Amino acid sequence: MSIKSLFFGLFLIGISSAWADAPAPAPGNPPPDQVIQTTAKAILSAVAAKKVELKQQPMELYGLVQTDLLPHFDFDRASRIVLGQAWRNATAVQRQAFQDAFIKYMIRSYADGLLQGNYSDRNLQMEPWHGSSGDTKTTVKTKVLRDNGTAVEVDYQMVNTPQGWKAYDVTIEGISYVISYASQFGPEIQQKGLDELTKRLSEEAAKAPVNGAADKG
Repeated sequence: MSIKSLFFGLFLIGISSAWADAPAPAPGNPPPDQVIQTTAKAILSAVAAKKVELKQQPMELYGLVQTDLLPHFDFDRASRIVLGQAWRNATAVQRQAFQDAFIKYMIRSYADGLLQGNYSDRNLQMEPWHGSSGDTKTTVKTKVLRDNGTAVEVDYQMVNTPQGWKAYDVTIEGISYVISYASQFGPEIQQKGLDELTKRLSEEAAKAPVNGAADKG
């Protein structure tokens, strides 16, 4: 199972209800590197503790990660980047439909990586963040150690919102997966329209298995 399956999924799985109102964190918002470290540690530890149970009942994974991850991802910003001009031209109904379909598609594509991989928060190395509370955007740099000792660079693009720091993209070994989906979806929207893209994502999300799903790249 690829590193992408874990870390892209790590945030996107947890926003399976991103269109709902996320609870605001307590006063005194933590810095972005702490948000990433605390979130990663919580979800990895929880999955490791219940891996056998979750493999038997993978739907429980959604509720598990929602509590830890939902408040920390700006899915609206990610959707805006992915759709670009199509977002600006879309109606509110179309935007909502796309977000619904896109996140379910992501969940079905990447959730299995959390269950099949042998991951540990001990393999996550954080670079100290040297920004300030007045910053509006930043990048949190991390490295993930593989079993063979090699390190994979995983960077989180973060934005400072009224509810605290939130991630909106994950860059793994220099590849932004939000930008990658923008490149993938753009031609499809031009040829068939946003509604057809949304329909396709919904259909694929509905038929893809959660446990044992293949990595879709």
